[in-house]
Amino acid sequence: MAFISVDQPARARLAAMRRVSVLDRPLHHDQTLVAMVMAGVRCMDIRAEGDTYRVDLHLRLGKWLPLADGVTEEAAFAAVLAFVSLVASVPQEYAPEHDAAECAAAAEVYAAFASPLSIAA
Repeated sequence: MAFISVDQPARARLAAMRRVSVLDRPLHHDQTLVAMVMAGVRCMDIRAEGDTYRVDLHLRLGKWLPLADGVTEEAAFAAVLAFVSLVASVPQEYAPEHDAAECAAAAEVYAAFASPLSIAA
């Protein structure tokens, strides 16, 4: 495995990982789709929504789980990196317990990257 410093952006760290591909703007007709990240058979979409970004994990059969919403581009890629790291030991073939582990990891990442609430008076 190649060494890449944690000082590097999350996108660069993802691209340096084994069995991870970062596809830049994979659908030319969909300008909101900034990148698609494939980690083995796991697929995550990073989309721009105005000035913020959203990340969704495709679990299977049309089921999508949020990983981050309303974050910066760097935070979006960091959320993907966190998820990929959390599920690194989870086998990728279908089994209910594997889906449960991926759902739990997705929920953990989403909670960690939740936008801070504004308490403006």
